[in-house]
Amino acid sequence: MSPQQESNLGAQQERQILTKVRLIKKGKTYTSVRRVGRRIASVSGRPDFKWRYHLVNNPKQANAFVLPGGKIFVYSGLFKYAANEAELSAVIAHEVAHALRSHGVKNASRRQNAGLLGAIVQVGMGVAGVDSSTAQQVNTVYNKGATYGYVRPYSRQNETEADSIGLMLMAKAGYNPKAALSFWEKFGKQGTRTPEYMSTHPAPSSRISNIKRLLPKAMALYQKSKYRKK
Repeated sequence: MSPQQESNLGAQQERQILTKVRLIKKGKTYTSVRRVGRRIASVSGRPDFKWRYHLVNNPKQANAFVLPGGKIFVYSGLFKYAANEAELSAVIAHEVAHALRSHGVKNASRRQNAGLLGAIVQVGMGVAGVDSSTAQQVNTVYNKGATYGYVRPYSRQNETEADSIGLMLMAKAGYNPKAALSFWEKFGKQGTRTPEYMSTHPAPSSRISNIKRLLPKAMALYQKSKYRKK
């Protein structure tokens, strides 16, 4: 998919989502989301992206996501964990990184590939005359294998990549990268966790370990940032 096609797809999805959510368009948190978003975008190296930032009024949802082409949605419930703009920048930089690497489109393509191969398997069983009970068992095994062995590992890989790139982006934008560590440590304590191999995201311990490994490099960028307060 070309950059222009991605941008068009993101804009179309953005319009659809905006008809289904309530936005916050003023106040301290709204101003923070826009200010942090613009600063991260300024160091992203993609001035061609039409970056937009929306704050969704949903205090029960601690989440954020990005659409192709740089349309970012932050839920107000996230501020239970983001105590300041530096911690907020860890989230927004993570979403910007997803957009830069086209993770949304790539994940969709991978799911489509898995579905296509599953359809081929079903056709093959039909041609071979496999009975319905056996076919159902094969489909169950295939679906689990495709999900846990093909789709979700790739998703976790993308999340780790977004963490890594996002850490460097927030540092370049003048936000202390140590704030990413404090944010993800708090965020990782919420709710119950499924085993990592079943999840679309890395386990909190894996995520934190990766951030700690990259902190020296990120801190060096932070020290050089023109945005850093002296």
